[in-house]
Amino acid sequence: MPPTLLLFTDVLAPLRHGRGLIATIARAFDDVVIADGAAVAVCVRMKQADDAAVAAVCVALRNILAPANVSVFVHDRPQLVGPLHLQGAQLSSSATAHEVRLARLKMPAHAVLGLSAHPTSQAPLCVRNDVEYCTWSPVFSPSSKADARAPLGLEALRGHRTPIVALGGIDVDTAAACLAAGACGVAVIGAVLGAAKPDAALRGLLRACAIEHRRRRGAVRRAA
Repeated sequence: MPPTLLLFTDVLAPLRHGRGLIATIARAFDDVVIADGAAVAVCVRMKQADDAAVAAVCVALRNILAPANVSVFVHDRPQLVGPLHLQGAQLSSSATAHEVRLARLKMPAHAVLGLSAHPTSQAPLCVRNDVEYCTWSPVFSPSSKADARAPLGLEALRGHRTPIVALGGIDVDTAAACLAAGACGVAVIGAVLGAAKPDAALRGLLRACAIEHRRRRGAVRRAA
C-alpha cells in the first residue's frame, strides 16, 4: 500500500534553521503517533553516500520513528530493506523494468516498492504493474531546490491506473487539493524539513491529508 504522506530526507533543508537532518525528523515526529503505520513513511535518500552511511541513517531513523508508528523506506538500495527491517524502497526514474524486478527479489515479499517519475505534462498515463506507486513530479515548483522543469499542475494527477504520489512544491495548502485531484498520497521535503517548526508543519500536513493520529504520551516537548 502506498503511503499517504511520504517525506524524503534532505540534509540541506534543515540547515536553514541550524539543525541537522536526524534532529529535525526527531523533532517533527516526537509528539505524534500515526494510527496506520503504512500511512506515513520517511524515505532515506542519500544519492552520494555509500551503503554503510545510508544504513546508519536508516537505523537511526527507524529507532526514532518506531514509537510514532512511521514506516522507513530507502532510496535506490532495496538490498538494505530486509537486513535493516525497513518497510520499503523507492527507485530512481532511470530504473529499468529489469532493475525493478531485481529490486523485488532483494526485498521481503511484504515490502513496498515505489518509482520516481518526472513526466512532461503531455506524458502518457502512468501504468506500472510492477510497483505499488509512482511519485509524479514536479506538480508545483519545488521549495527545497531549483527545478527547471515546468510544473505539471493538478490536472496531471488525474486518470492514472498506477497509484500516484504527488511531489514538488507540496505543502499544507496544496496537499488536500492533490488528493482531491486523484493522487493517492503526497510527498514533501522542504515543507517539513525546511520549516521553522517541523512538528507543527507535520501536524498540519497530517490534518490536510486526513491521516488519523494522536498526541504521544510522555513525548519530549521541545522549545520553539
